[in-house]
Amino acid sequence: MSIWKSVTAHRQQIDQRITSAENVLIEYLKAKEDLLLTASKVLTADFGFKQAVATRDRATISSVLENHSSRINASLMILSDLNGKVISSSNRQLNVDSSIIENLTTEKQNLNKTQLMLLDNKLYQLIVLPVQAPRTIAYSIIGFQIDQAFVNELKRLMAIEVSFLSQDNLIISSLQHPDKAHSKHFKETDNTWLLFERKIYENKLIVFTNAQGNEYTAQLSVDLTPSYTELDKLVVITLFISLFIIAITTVAFSIIAIRLTKPLYQLTRLTRDFAQGNYEHKEMTSVGSLEVSRVYDSFIKMGERIEKRESEINYQAKHDSLTDVFNRSTLLDLLSNTISNHDNTTYSSLLVMAINVRHFKRINDSLGSGIGDGALKAIAQRAKNIYQDKTLMIGRFSGTEFCLVIKLSHGESSEDLVEHFLNQLRAPLQVNNLWLNLNYRIGICTFPEQSNSAKEIIRRTTIALEAARAENTTIRAYKEGEDEAYLERLSLLEELRETMKRDNGELFMVYQPKLNLENGQIEKVESLIRWIKTDGQFVSPELFIHLAEQSGLIIKLTHWVIDTVLKQQQEWLAKNIRLKVAINISAQDISHPDFIDYVFQKISQYSIDPNLITLEITERDIMTNEDLVVSRLKHLKKTGIQISVDDYGIGQSSLGKLKQLPIDELKIDKAFILELDTSEKDQYIVKSTIELSHQLGLSVVAEGVENKASLDMLKSMKCNHVQGYFISRPIKSADLLIWLDDYE
Repeated sequence: MSIWKSVTAHRQQIDQRITSAENVLIEYLKAKEDLLLTASKVLTADFGFKQAVATRDRATISSVLENHSSRINASLMILSDLNGKVISSSNRQLNVDSSIIENLTTEKQNLNKTQLMLLDNKLYQLIVLPVQAPRTIAYSIIGFQIDQAFVNELKRLMAIEVSFLSQDNLIISSLQHPDKAHSKHFKETDNTWLLFERKIYENKLIVFTNAQGNEYTAQLSVDLTPSYTELDKLVVITLFISLFIIAITTVAFSIIAIRLTKPLYQLTRLTRDFAQGNYEHKEMTSVGSLEVSRVYDSFIKMGERIEKRESEINYQAKHDSLTDVFNRSTLLDLLSNTISNHDNTTYSSLLVMAINVRHFKRINDSLGSGIGDGALKAIAQRAKNIYQDKTLMIGRFSGTEFCLVIKLSHGESSEDLVEHFLNQLRAPLQVNNLWLNLNYRIGICTFPEQSNSAKEIIRRTTIALEAARAENTTIRAYKEGEDEAYLERLSLLEELRETMKRDNGELFMVYQPKLNLENGQIEKVESLIRWIKTDGQFVSPELFIHLAEQSGLIIKLTHWVIDTVLKQQQEWLAKNIRLKVAINISAQDISHPDFIDYVFQKISQYSIDPNLITLEITERDIMTNEDLVVSRLKHLKKTGIQISVDDYGIGQSSLGKLKQLPIDELKIDKAFILELDTSEKDQYIVKSTIELSHQLGLSVVAEGVENKASLDMLKSMKCNHVQGYFISRPIKSADLLIWLDDYE
């Protein structure tokens, strides 16, 4: 029985080793995942990086990727566009199939999570995060290679062998003979031990499945030979002693069992404590075998290393990796705790400042990101030191935005304090022997005068900073009611989202006729969206369309408009009414990868002639991501859809630029038409625009015609089409048909 107890004890020891190794492997990969997630969030939140991605500044992108890669020792950093095409990669020798990248970035549910993937016969632990500004413009892919150093480190931590396989094919192994890593070798048995068979290896398989359904196996393997050696000795001694005296054998077995059990129990308790995050242990209290003592010492050292890594990871998770100040979530938690314990403090209130560095992009563009990073570090340090005795905490919220929480004593003026702080902050900043003069904007909010909630204070401070940007002021305090207006806009946005889902008639389309000045016929109309709530409240289109563009909801809203308008055209065609309809679209719409397919799908669904559709896009939106927008407009134009430039004259383009664009029509903004009959300057501008447009082969529409004198002038200038209240207000479809009958 003592022999079998020893066998059982050995078995328990091996099981504990494998269980502990499994926990270590999972925790190790989780730590890597947290590091990747932190690094990727820092990368994708970097304002300069977003700007570089939006403008496809490959040099800056490559530099940022290399910098971030070196900071976390990442093996691979890739930036891809929305179609899976690699924009930049830190490993130019790696041959990455674009379909693999596309699969990675299209699995939305797997964003922010790591997964294993085999790239170019090398295994990587990867994470994918979108780059948003504010819509998704690209994807960042960051990863660590599971290489020989990786598995050797795992072997050192776990004290057992580890191999990674894909469909029984070896990828990497810590074994000295990797050819034995195939799973079939671990089933071999040794037939030389007495009359029994016993396994050479004990292993456990841990299967990881990535977003594409590919399975990768981590195989933990324990060589049982050393354990058998000691056991064999025990058996021989036991058999020999049993021939002489049963009593001595019993005593010997009891002593051996005790010597084995206590160290194993300590190892078991050690493993359990490690799993619970308790790494504080002393030396072994019981005397065990040399092997067990070594294993115990190895576990202690492993615990110390894991504890150190956890401490480093926790620190990195709470601090900004560049400036070493708190990140947003940590500062928010600390501020919340500070507010909760305010009754036990000596100061009367808190001043929260959101600080933005103005025109910081110029530094990165002209002096390089190295100087830019150095400047941000110096700004954080200076902001911390100005009121060193008053500053409770400082954090970095984004690329150039910091937050500072300062104690205010009773009767102390926050305005004077901020003025002094700004004067100190504006002083020339030395970075790498360069002196920089920087400008700032500051938004402020105070506790408890303006809020008792940490989240609310931060939000209101940010609102004040945004107001400073909008008003072009340096210091801006939060004003009562601004937060409510902000929340009201959020509420309105959510209400719009629900209204589109219900489709109960609150949202509807109206149509404004366009008069052909050459033949006097109504051939075209412009579709315009309206929102009247069930209680009769009218919501301005400028308001909810602007909110939809800011939130990304404009894509769904435009889809709703296209579906509604084309369905209406189908009904008109059934009544033998053939009208060209103009639909307004935004830069976000035309840049969305599904937009063109959606338009063609609806054209096919409602059997509409593409020549009856005009897409109106402003010149400002065309200049946003110009190459992509122009490419997609050309695609649409080839099918017969007409392209019109809306609000011409108030944007960034010129007629010289317009001649290169795939457009059919120019729409003169109403700012030049409303007073056309009385403004000589407007007459010169409009007349020259019409003449030059015709020379470029473009049709011209004038909007905002409100009197006959302006109409006659436009007719004499040979404008092609006009629209405005003088002809008709925007009206619903049923009223439009009646209006057309009366007009004819």
